[in-house]
Amino acid sequence: MKRTLPLTALFLSSSLMLAPSVLAEEVELGATQATSTQAAKATETTEALTPIPAAVQKTMDRLFTLQPELKKLNIITSGGREDSQRFLVGLSDRPEEKIKKEDMSAYLEFDRNTGDLLSFDIRATAWASEKLPSRQLAQDTAERFLTEWFGTEGRKQFGKPTRYSDFGSATRNEDGSIVSWRTCSVEFPLLLNGIPIENKGVRLEVDSLGHITTYSYDPVDVDTTKIPKPDTALPIEEVIKNMTTADSISLNYVQEQSGKDGQASEETKTKPGLRYDLDSRYIHAQTGNKVDAKELASVQSKPTETKTVLHPKGQTLIARSEEEVKQLLAKLFDINSATGTVRVHQPINFPWEKEKRYLDYRFSTEDGQVTAHITTDKKTGHVYSVSLSTNKEQKKQAARITEEQAFTVARDFLETYADSSTTELELQQEIFEKPEIPSWVDKSKLPEMTDEQNDKYQFHFTKLHQGIPVRDHSYQVDIDKQTGKVVYFYLSTPMEKADLPDSQNIVTKEEALATLIKYRTPLKLKYIWPWYLDQQAPAPLLIYAWDNSDGFGYVDALTGEYIKEPIDQEDE
Repeated sequence: MKRTLPLTALFLSSSLMLAPSVLAEEVELGATQATSTQAAKATETTEALTPIPAAVQKTMDRLFTLQPELKKLNIITSGGREDSQRFLVGLSDRPEEKIKKEDMSAYLEFDRNTGDLLSFDIRATAWASEKLPSRQLAQDTAERFLTEWFGTEGRKQFGKPTRYSDFGSATRNEDGSIVSWRTCSVEFPLLLNGIPIENKGVRLEVDSLGHITTYSYDPVDVDTTKIPKPDTALPIEEVIKNMTTADSISLNYVQEQSGKDGQASEETKTKPGLRYDLDSRYIHAQTGNKVDAKELASVQSKPTETKTVLHPKGQTLIARSEEEVKQLLAKLFDINSATGTVRVHQPINFPWEKEKRYLDYRFSTEDGQVTAHITTDKKTGHVYSVSLSTNKEQKKQAARITEEQAFTVARDFLETYADSSTTELELQQEIFEKPEIPSWVDKSKLPEMTDEQNDKYQFHFTKLHQGIPVRDHSYQVDIDKQTGKVVYFYLSTPMEKADLPDSQNIVTKEEALATLIKYRTPLKLKYIWPWYLDQQAPAPLLIYAWDNSDGFGYVDALTGEYIKEPIDQEDE
C-alpha cells in the first residue's frame, strides 16, 4: 500500500533561490545579480518563457489567494531542466525595461507533473525590519498557513512545531544604506503512524509583520507495508539501559558557559566550567542496539584520538594593518609581498548584532596566482586564521611527504604559536573507509565515482587540561602534501584568561547519569530515513532518541546540578 507523504528539504537548495538565511553580502549580491541576468534574457513577451503546466498554474492560483501580494508581480523566469521533475517560476515587481531596481521578488518551485508546491521564497523591501518576530507570532502565523494550505484533515499529517531558528539577512544599496530582514523559522515534523520522522516535515519562515517569507515541502511515495510498526518497539525501560552506559556520557571543560537555565549574565557568561553531557545516540527500537553510523551515511569514517605533549613557546602573531599583514605572509609563507596587494573586507554590520570582533583581510598577487585570507582580532590584531591558496593547475600526484612528516610540521607550528597554557593536545582524526553499499541501493543508478586526492593533510586538535578536553579551545593546521609547508591554520584564543577548575573531587559518571536521566525529557520514538548518495532507503528505521525540542541540558561536574540550555535564548 502506498501513500504520499511530505518530506522536506529543510534548507532551500535551488540555485535560483534568494534564501533569507544568507548572511554574507557577497552571496546576497551574487544571487541578485543572477536574477537580473535571468530577467535580462527574458524578452518583453512571454514567448521566451517555458509555458506553465496546467497543474502548476492551478497551484499558483491557490497560492496567490493566500499570498495576494504575489498577484502584482511579473513572471520573469519559468522552466527547469528537462530531466528534472521540478518546475521553477521567478516573479518580480520590476518591468523588463527597468531591471536595476527591485522592491519585491519571489521564487516558486513546483512538481512539474502533480503541481505540488515544493517551496517559495519572497523578498520585499517593504517587509524589511530589524525586529525579530516572537516565537508565538511565528508559530501562530505558520500554523494558520499550514492549515489553510493543507486543510484541516491534511494538517493532521504533521505534528506540533519542534524547531525554531532565527535568521537575518541584509543587502547594501548603491548609496551605502543597508536594508535588513529578520525571520523566525518554524518546523512541523511529518508524522507516520503518529510518530515524527527525524528532519522531515514542513518549514516556514515568518517575519515580525506576520508575513510568510519562506516555505519548503517535498512529497514522496511511501510503501506503508514496509514501515516498522510502533507496537514492535521494546519498552522504554529496557532500552534506556543501553543508552545510559558509561561510554554514553562525556566530560569536558568549557572556557565560556551560560548561567543556570541558560540565562547568561556578565558574571557567568565567561565563567569556565566542567560538565557532563549525555551523548545523543539512536537506539533501534526493536532490538535495543545502537544504530551504526554506517546505516545512515554513504561516507563511513572511524574517529581516532591521540594525545600529544607540547612545550609551547607562546609566540604571538599580530597584524594591525595591511602592511603588517604583508609582513606576516612573508614571514610564514615566504611570499614576496611586494608583488601583491592587501584589502580589508567590509562586511555588513547587522543592526541587531554587537560590533564584530574580527577583521578580515584578503591578499592577492598581481598575477592572481596566489591568494590568502587572514582573520584577526579587530582590537588587538591577534591573528586567528590564515588560508593560502594557489590557482596554478597541478596534475594529481602522489604525496611527496608522509602523514607522519606532516604531523611533525603541524606540531612544531603549534608549539611555536599555540597559547602558552596549551601543554597537551588531543589530535582528532577521521579514518575514512570504503563505504559498503546497502543492499537496497540500485547500483545501476550510482554516479561514476572519482578518486579525488586531497592535496592537504588536515590536523584538528583540542586542548587538554588535566587530561580532559577543553571543547571550546581548538586548533587546526593543514599541511601541503607536496611541499610539506603550512597552508592553513586556525588558532583558538580565549578573549580573557580562563582559569579552569580542578577536576579532583567531582561527581562521578554514575551520579551524573542518574541526574541526567531524572531531568532530561523522556525518550521518544522516531523514524529516521537512511540515504545513500541520492537514493533513499525503501523504509525508515524505527528508533528511540532523546527529545531535545525544548533544549538540552548538562550536569555541572563540580556541583552535580542539572543545567538546562534552551535552544533559543532570545525570544523577543
